[in-house]
Amino acid sequence: MYQNYIFDLYGTLIDIHTDERSKNFFKQYVKWLRKQGIYFDWKLFYKLYTTIEKGHRDRAAKAGKYTNPEIKIEVVLNEILKTKGYEIPEDQIYFLCQNFRTISTIYMSLFPDTFACLEELKKAGKKIYLLSNAQRSFTWQELEMTGLIPYFDGILISSDEGCMKPDPEFYNICCERYHLQKSESVMIGNELMSDMAGAKAAGIDGFFINRCPVFHAPKEPIYKYVSKNGSLLEVPAQTLR
Repeated sequence: MYQNYIFDLYGTLIDIHTDERSKNFFKQYVKWLRKQGIYFDWKLFYKLYTTIEKGHRDRAAKAGKYTNPEIKIEVVLNEILKTKGYEIPEDQIYFLCQNFRTISTIYMSLFPDTFACLEELKKAGKKIYLLSNAQRSFTWQELEMTGLIPYFDGILISSDEGCMKPDPEFYNICCERYHLQKSESVMIGNELMSDMAGAKAAGIDGFFINRCPVFHAPKEPIYKYVSKNGSLLEVPAQTLR
C-alpha cells in the first residue's frame, strides 16, 4: 500500500490557461512596467526575453548536468533590465515576475475534486507531496491563493532544483529529501510524457489522470493506474484498498 502520494500541479490539481508568449501579452506587460517606472519598447522587450531565455535554456542543456534542466525566470528578467541600466533589488525582481504571471493568466481555478481527493488521502494518514514543473515566482502565489499549501508534506518546484520532469533526477531529489521509499510512492499527473514517463524512469508507479475528452488505452501503458474520466477521486478509490 502506498504511503506517499506525489502530485503534479497544473492540469492535475489546478486548471489554468496562460498566455506568456503572444505579442499582445508583452504589450500589456510593458505597459504595466511603465507604471513601475521601468520603460521599454514592447518589441525590444519581446526580442530580449525570447533571446535571453533561449540562451539560458541552451546553456543549461549544454552543461549536461540534467537530461531536462530548468532555469529561473528571475535571472532572465534581471538580465533584460540590465540591458537598459536598471539595477533592481532581488525582492523587486520577484515582484516583477509575480506580475508577469498575473498579467499572463487568462483563468485559473482548482478542479472541482481537488480538495476532496487530498482530504481523503490525509484522513487515511498518507503523506502528500508536490512535484511541479514551474517557476517559484509564478507558482507560490497561486498555491497561496488556492489554499493548497497546508495539504503538502513537501513541495518541490523545478526552478528551485534546476531540473524538471521527466528527468528522473527530479523524482530522486524528492525521494531523497523526504526519505521516501519508491515502492511506497505513487506519482499522480495528467501528462504522459512528463509525469508518467518520468515516474517510470525513476522507478515509481504512476497514476494517469486523463483530462482529454476521449481516452485511448495504449497497448503498453507506462502507468499502473488510470482515471479514464479525469476524476481525482479515483486516486483514493483505486489505491486505498
